[in-house]
Amino acid sequence: MTAVTHWTGREARALREALRLSIRDFADRLGVAARTISNWESAGAGIRPRPDMQAVLDTALARASVTERDRFSYLLTGTDDPDVDLLTPDPAPDAPLPALTADDLSKITAALEDARHYFDGDVVRQFGDRLRMLARDDGSWGPRTALPAALGLVGAIDRSARSVRSDVRRQLLGVGARAAEFTGWLYRDAGGRTQASYWRDRATEWAQEAGDLAMQGYVLLRKSQAAWDDRDAPRMLTLARAVQEGPWQLPDRVRAEAAQQEARAQAMLGAHLPTIQAKLYEAEELLAVGGEVDADELGATYAYPLFSVQSALCYCEAGEPERALESHARWQAYHGFSRRDRAYFLSLMGTSLARAGQPEEAARVGLAAHDTASEISSSRIRAELRRLVGVLRRGTERPLAVQRLFDTVRSWAR
Repeated sequence: MTAVTHWTGREARALREALRLSIRDFADRLGVAARTISNWESAGAGIRPRPDMQAVLDTALARASVTERDRFSYLLTGTDDPDVDLLTPDPAPDAPLPALTADDLSKITAALEDARHYFDGDVVRQFGDRLRMLARDDGSWGPRTALPAALGLVGAIDRSARSVRSDVRRQLLGVGARAAEFTGWLYRDAGGRTQASYWRDRATEWAQEAGDLAMQGYVLLRKSQAAWDDRDAPRMLTLARAVQEGPWQLPDRVRAEAAQQEARAQAMLGAHLPTIQAKLYEAEELLAVGGEVDADELGATYAYPLFSVQSALCYCEAGEPERALESHARWQAYHGFSRRDRAYFLSLMGTSLARAGQPEEAARVGLAAHDTASEISSSRIRAELRRLVGVLRRGTERPLAVQRLFDTVRSWAR
């Protein structure tokens, strides 16, 4: 069966019946009016919930018991095949998507309702300011805090775009494309790969309508980076090349990051070291040309510290962990990374240390990364720590720090 990603009335009714709830009780659980549920169900596949309510329904399914999920599967498909995977918000069983609380839903509703006030001023500027604020705080608090506000923002943009002048609509959807890409990024960090893919596609759609070619190319780069989570090197490579060869004028920093992304994919596919280094040199040259950039420009955050991190990944994948550690050392003194990003980079550094024969130091930085991952609900950090444990298991040494990391990762499954 195809996993449920975009809810329709049919799926909403099947989930309600699986939970054995009346329309009123189901509406109370979701925080909406009973009339809303009735409208969804009577419309069948004709009407879809707003983007924020899509997430609410996903959460209701994620909170359902195993028995309820099985019943939902049967009601929806006529099969109770245990291999059917409906839990699209949680592709990794031990990395659940953060649930939306009643307070979160109130924030989403407030954002949607407040959208009408934006028309008292510059609607595009207001939405852009809101997006910048969310992006600024993302690395400090993580997706659990940012997602409700981001969903409210994209929902408000979608609603507002239907009632503004055509010239304003194009500008608004330009902001919407960035907001949708950001929402996809938050879902990626939270472990919701299906939702992340949906919002990246929505970003492309809005960028096309806004006539923003550069944003379309940038979304391809983000898709290439998301493929790294699955270690899908062929997809990383073709997408990174598409970014560099497409019909768009991209900022030098975006082109640099795409070149470096290609180098990483080449390393994963077994390319010779000189080939990888040539692409890294190309990326560094583009980065040097970039110079000072505006904070709102695509790729503005890509600078030499991030280049050092990603170069380290290339060398590690190429079987050169000592070179990787040299590159990691170049970003250690930089304090401009958010604590989420720093923890993620530490988890990657742990793998380089493990492959370089330093298991105790690898476990130490892994444990440091774990603390942040737990605080901000970053599924990406946890996924990298599981990979680190996989590398450490191949060794014969079991220092105390390594055992502690093993026990910590094992506890996630309980």
